[in-house]
Amino acid sequence: MAITWASFHHGPWYDEFYTQYVTRNSIGWGEALRGSWLADNHPPLYYALARATDGLGGIETHRLLNLGIAAAALVAGMAVVREVPGLRMAAALLALLLAANSWTMLSAAELRSYFLSLCAGAVLALSLAAIWISGEAGSPARRAATAMVTLLAFNTHIITTVIAGAFYAPFVLLALARRDWRRLRALLPPALASGGLFLAVTAIQYPHWRANTQVFWIAAGFEQARWSIEYALLRTLEANPAITLGALVGGALFLRDILHAKAFSPQATVLAQLTVGAMLAIAILVGLHLLHPMLIEKYLTAMVGAVSFGLALACARLVAVLGRRAATAALALAFLVTTFALGQNVALVTARNSWFGTGELIARQVARCPGTVIHTDDFWNSDVMAMSPDDNRAVTPWAYRYVASEFGFRIEPQGSHRLGGSCPTLFWAEHDTRRRFDETTILARLRATGFDLEHIYLTRVGDGWVASDRPLVTG
Repeated sequence: MAITWASFHHGPWYDEFYTQYVTRNSIGWGEALRGSWLADNHPPLYYALARATDGLGGIETHRLLNLGIAAAALVAGMAVVREVPGLRMAAALLALLLAANSWTMLSAAELRSYFLSLCAGAVLALSLAAIWISGEAGSPARRAATAMVTLLAFNTHIITTVIAGAFYAPFVLLALARRDWRRLRALLPPALASGGLFLAVTAIQYPHWRANTQVFWIAAGFEQARWSIEYALLRTLEANPAITLGALVGGALFLRDILHAKAFSPQATVLAQLTVGAMLAIAILVGLHLLHPMLIEKYLTAMVGAVSFGLALACARLVAVLGRRAATAALALAFLVTTFALGQNVALVTARNSWFGTGELIARQVARCPGTVIHTDDFWNSDVMAMSPDDNRAVTPWAYRYVASEFGFRIEPQGSHRLGGSCPTLFWAEHDTRRRFDETTILARLRATGFDLEHIYLTRVGDGWVASDRPLVTG
């Protein structure tokens, strides 16, 4: 319900327009795959899912694809814990922790692959734990769940692939060190098949990656990498303080168990492997970022999912030693915290900047004075339109038309110099995230392109702006 509400109550941003444009049904699957999806920086799997659900409609309704992804994640998780009852409490706490995380709502309410990465990271960690604790791959249903989530984790986003591989590695390496062939037979086939598919697609995409990132928008340097990782991990730790506190106590109990028994239980081994996997992922990602800028916080949602499971597993250790009443009270508290966090996160999503901010402003002006004239200019977005892949050149003007259609106003064709007469003449730009044009620069550009204006009045809304030849009533 929260995801649905948030999806319908906030406008799209540039990348969502991009997804909607390259998955439109006016071009064939083959043309879209060759011309758009493989030319992008990430595997084409999410684009294929978005194209398959194009019938959902515009961006706001198309976001509901994520409800299907959430349902698939729940079914896969249930298939896993049904056979490994020792993970049921951890899985329940994982659900509460993810529902409380702001990144869950932010990613679920937009038409991008980050929510798929989040679910894949969480269920992959759960599946790896189930294999280790049970010592086998399990029933056909659990095998299918593990295979599906591994395929998605390795083939959704480049950063997600790195994270999935890093979390997988400690399980495989420890099984090799112990010559545990049974666990290896459960672990290796899904990883090898999914990794093989990723490498095959990468062989096609790699030249595009290099071309697309010669001039890139992600900041370089260690500080950018550190901040992105720190931000993602802090949002995970603070999502549900009750569970995080329980995880700290549960971690201490695991340590006590290890010191007392002088051995690791299967659950303690899983927690240690997840910790090593997180550290390995961080080290690899920082190293890759220093070689070539590639890291921002929203790319780390798979790590958020996997680390959340680690916290849930540790907290479950504490719940196991509580009496029934104390455990019920603790779970009720965690549930209440999650419910409160959900409300906050929905409000956070709906308050985010979007292209609809300027769209609503223009629509109000048109309603007040129907003769209002609206101009756009490719110049304002020339930095984005110049970036690879080539679809960026088409997405920007298409996005302006999409917003105009949503709010029922008309944009003048490029090259028009028509003025509004007794109504305002508006000059509209969105996604002005880097150059931040001011009144002087905007007025100079308008005069250079043939508009005889003495003054303009600039109104900013988020990352967009509307310039007018007269003061606007903004109330």
